Amino acid sequence: MRISTSQFQLESVRRMLQQEQKLSDIQQKISTGRRILTPSEDPSGSARILDLKQVIDINEQYQRNTDMVKARLESQDVTLTGMIDVYQRVRELAIQGLNDTQGQSNRDAIAAEIRQQLDEILSLSGRKDASGEYLFSGFKGETNPVVDNAGGNYTYAGDQGQRRVAIGPNRQIEDSDNGFDLFFNIDNTTENAFSAVYNLASSLENNTQSGASLDDMDAVMDNLSTFRSKTGARLVSVDNQNNVNEGLVIHSKELLSDLEDLDLAEAITELNLRRTSLEAAQQSYVRIQGLSLFNFL
Repeated sequence: MRISTSQFQLESVRRMLQQEQKLSDIQQKISTGRRILTPSEDPSGSARILDLKQVIDINEQYQRNTDMVKARLESQDVTLTGMIDVYQRVRELAIQGLNDTQGQSNRDAIAAEIRQQLDEILSLSGRKDASGEYLFSGFKGETNPVVDNAGGNYTYAGDQGQRRVAIGPNRQIEDSDNGFDLFFNIDNTTENAFSAVYNLASSLENNTQSGASLDDMDAVMDNLSTFRSKTGARLVSVDNQNNVNEGLVIHSKELLSDLEDLDLAEAITELNLRRTSLEAAQQSYVRIQGLSLFNFL
């Protein structure tokens, strides 16, 4: 007569299923490299993991924003530097043209070069960023900021908007300056940055040159230099904020790793323990199933 009760069988099956589940869990943890598979295993740890992932996502977005802002500001800095260099050359040409020893043919040649420099200035004012938007058009990124209406008449086609981009919590920064402030709203002159050069060339061609043209060039260069300095200051701020964001992302990822990553050596030890426990449960079940009254005689 076999000695076996439903209670013994159910308990043995329960133990085996329990050990199989634990073995399956540790195998899955090893395959994923994750310490926590479900929130119920560690509710507080799971909540902390979600918080850290959100912090990482937010600050990685800030980093992408700083990269974009930095690229635009660097483009502006290079463009303004180039324009200042061109105006410096125009000023040198103006000094040559104002020399009373120059004949009209020489003044015409100087005027021709000044007009070539004006073409370069206009080209620089229409510089685009990496995404194909005009740097100096304000919010109207698809519009070339400066229109040459011929005859020395230049108008601004953009707007006076200035894009501000979030680069950190409660921290926004302008990613460029609009062309109105750069080229048209210039102190100490009635000219804009383009008509000043055009009229200088015309005055040389008509032999009506005046020393006031040098003041106009100085006013334009002073304005451009002021904005170039502001651009440099913003680049420093962007770099500083990017370092803060990067440090926070690195620190958060380290904390996340501590919470989320599995200790592989410890997990393998547990895996072996679970296998042993399962085998023991299986063997126990087999022994219980094989018990009979003859075992007790």
